[in-house]
Amino acid sequence: MIMIPSSADILIIGGGATGAGIARDLAMRGASVVLIERGDFCAGASGANHGMLHSGARYASTDPESARECAQENKILKRIAPFAVDDTGGIFAALPEDDEAFGEQFAAKCAAAGVPVTELSVAEALADEALLNPEIVRAFAVEDAAVDPFLLVQANICDARASGAYVVNYAQVTAMDYTADGITAVTITRAGQTYQLKPQVVINAAGAWAGQVAAMAGQQLTVGLDKGTMVVIDGRVTNHLVNRLRKPADADILVPHRSATIVGTTSAPGELSHLQATAEEVEALLREASRLVNGLHSLRAVRAYAGVRPLAGSSGRNASRNFSITQCNNLINVIGGKLTTYRLIAEKAADEAAKLLNLSAYSHTAAEELPAVLPVTKTAEVCTCELVTKDTINSVAQETDVTCVADLMRRTRAGMGFCQAGLCAFDLAAALPGDPQQQLQEFLAERWKGAEAVLYDQQLRQEIFKAHLFKVYGIDHTGGTEHGL
Repeated sequence: MIMIPSSADILIIGGGATGAGIARDLAMRGASVVLIERGDFCAGASGANHGMLHSGARYASTDPESARECAQENKILKRIAPFAVDDTGGIFAALPEDDEAFGEQFAAKCAAAGVPVTELSVAEALADEALLNPEIVRAFAVEDAAVDPFLLVQANICDARASGAYVVNYAQVTAMDYTADGITAVTITRAGQTYQLKPQVVINAAGAWAGQVAAMAGQQLTVGLDKGTMVVIDGRVTNHLVNRLRKPADADILVPHRSATIVGTTSAPGELSHLQATAEEVEALLREASRLVNGLHSLRAVRAYAGVRPLAGSSGRNASRNFSITQCNNLINVIGGKLTTYRLIAEKAADEAAKLLNLSAYSHTAAEELPAVLPVTKTAEVCTCELVTKDTINSVAQETDVTCVADLMRRTRAGMGFCQAGLCAFDLAAALPGDPQQQLQEFLAERWKGAEAVLYDQQLRQEIFKAHLFKVYGIDHTGGTEHGL
């Protein structure tokens, strides 16, 4: 049974990349740390992005400070978390209609921000990427890469625990006691149990929900909510991470990620009550991305998903992707930033907390490698799309944090591939305690939300057939929608 201590130096609220990184940093410095996450780790914005490890080039022209930070952290993460990084390299390519002046200034802007860049001839770019539109007029090579956010966050959690941190998922703050001098106690509920924790410092790393957390302490915090939608294409369409050589806009990034390619992203006002990709967003993304990479419409779209970016202040495409750390009494609020810069954000937030605690220790997170979190096994594969073995599934299913099939998927990637758990769902549910039918119902309903927006023609018929097969076992994973059938 998981217990939450009654006191701690630090309480961190939020178990995405930033919160997990802060927990690791402060635990390594010797502080007593408790981290709580209202859902599962990496189930918010940290897990709903395109998995891009930025070189900094994307922001060199529009947000040089973010570009500089990305360039520095890119090198650090490749060194400390190689198991989570696919070092694909990146290509920026311009089409005839793109702003010529942007391309002319690109290399100089990158150099000014410390972002390595090399210009390629059009012939070199097309030789590297066979599906690039042959009409491209300019190309540059950069140090972009793909990163697995789920493995990265789990590694930070594992390392934080190894340093003594209490890290708990499915635990929610329900109240805070505070005076004019700061927060005195925090009420937390988990699995029907109520705990009261008295921390010296509270760090609000709740992302899109950070404003709600701050309000519990009587504080006002403005968070810009920006929705981004992405589409997952079956197979690696490109060798490199491909970017459109223009000011950041919709559908100008393609990320080869394990057995798929992620196309992104949109930027629109976000909300927390209803977050789902739409068929219109999918069509717009594929149509625009097909201008840069040929043939995307003829490939199978596996699913679409959306996340809410928590931005510091305003929202929208032109809002800064930098981060903000503010303090009022013993509450530290952390907003904004990117997955690429999570470690830096965590270090800066931990520095502020260390000052309040009079900790003299400094951050070691840039030097210490993270642990690889998945066991290496050689048994038969349960998920043939993502090459996940039965031993891995059974081992991870025993972890205290894992309560449902979705938790198991986030830790192993089983069910994320081509068939969207159509073949492995029963094995995943069987590995967990409880009612397998209920486990499958909830998990497949969530998978359906991501598949519904990409279905048409033959793929739609295949998905409806799969839905009827599951109904044989009493599972209606579409919630009765099934496009009216």
